[in-house]
Amino acid sequence: MVSRRVKRGGRQFWQEFRDFAVKGNVIDLSVAVIVGGAFGKIVSSFVADILMPLINPLIPGGNWREIVIGPGVKIGSFAGNVLDFVVIALAMFLIIRVVIRQSPPPPPPVSERECPYCLELVPIAAIKCRACASELPPKSQS
Repeated sequence: MVSRRVKRGGRQFWQEFRDFAVKGNVIDLSVAVIVGGAFGKIVSSFVADILMPLINPLIPGGNWREIVIGPGVKIGSFAGNVLDFVVIALAMFLIIRVVIRQSPPPPPPVSERECPYCLELVPIAAIKCRACASELPPKSQS
């Protein structure tokens, strides 16, 4: 008897988990995390392999990632991570800005509705039609 309940509970658990995992939001989030990780690697490579070699000749010692202050304070590594973050944040800002500009504007709020008796347009909050003087049904029913 106990084993039957455990089996049924296990099946129900896996069914709920499957329903959760197959939802569109979870899949979209998974894809976003994977693409975001790959994008982070591309930006890190851009900073380390293209941007910083241009700056390295200006830094004493040449390798900016190995600059340390005192025993163990790796200021160069920290600066590299901050630079990676700034470049990623800037790129994401630019991408989101383009996407928002290309999305259609939201529709204007509805300010009028049709009288069901004479088909004239009346303000949405009206309780009587100005054209035929009929009492209008409440807003939620139209």
